[in-house]
Amino acid sequence: MAKELAKALLDMDVDTIYAKGIERPFLQRIALKFLLYGWGLERGVYRGSTLGEELGVKIISGRGQELATHRLSPGGSKVIFSYPEYPLFIVDLTMWDRHSDKEKRKLVNQLGSVISLLRDHLWDYNLSLNHANDEFRRTFSTIFFNKVRFDVEPSKNSIVLDPYGDVEANEEMLRSVDCFIIGGIVDDSGWRYATKELSERVGYSFKRVRITLRGSRVGVPDRLNKVISIILRVREGQSLEEAILAEQSNADKFLRLLRDTTLNGDLEGNANWLRASEKVKERVKKIVSRTRPGSSSSPQ
Repeated sequence: MAKELAKALLDMDVDTIYAKGIERPFLQRIALKFLLYGWGLERGVYRGSTLGEELGVKIISGRGQELATHRLSPGGSKVIFSYPEYPLFIVDLTMWDRHSDKEKRKLVNQLGSVISLLRDHLWDYNLSLNHANDEFRRTFSTIFFNKVRFDVEPSKNSIVLDPYGDVEANEEMLRSVDCFIIGGIVDDSGWRYATKELSERVGYSFKRVRITLRGSRVGVPDRLNKVISIILRVREGQSLEEAILAEQSNADKFLRLLRDTTLNGDLEGNANWLRASEKVKERVKKIVSRTRPGSSSSPQ
């Protein structure tokens, strides 16, 4: 949202803002103050030291000789600016009742992480929670203040993200789609094809798209916040592979390294492209050596 806010500020002839307690990226944080909490800008004469400059707008704070004629304030005049409508992420909670209490808590915690992630790039309006029942709404309301939406209708330019989908994602697709529908599903018990079942129950007719890494789902993160972060990275210019590698946990890297090394025997080469740590590599090495023909633990 920084570009949209910067344009609005410069159109108002505001090129310097005094702000206390603001962190980088400054314009994104200021935009969140405006949208989430109704803050604005107060006119006056304010002096401070330069914290930084973003997109032609300088931020000053503390003491100093730099001059600003506006400061960030909860009682300031509202600043109207456009914000990106897309991408929109729809988390469909049709399957909420199929989860255990533990899985429900995990799902709510993941959604909290999604909101925090979106606030680094967009804001709460870029998330819609669809088909949420009363129990979910009560539970969700306890996490923290937010302005996510409910039951936003997906546009025609939408896809359903499904690890078992019949279409493989590519960068062009992820950059051009308006709306990403993701099942609100925590798969602790090996619940396969849950997203397909969800799509059929709701009646989604969109493509079901899987995200893969060099042709395999193994090692692709499946937590909601990780999946959304991969998409945001791709939309901001990274390759799909780079985005997946950046979001992988050590557990993801371990599973993929074990899979590929079992198939091709190239531990070093696989570890290099996966950027696996020495610890992960050693774990895989021990397992592979135990199962290799001729080892003491291999079948005779």
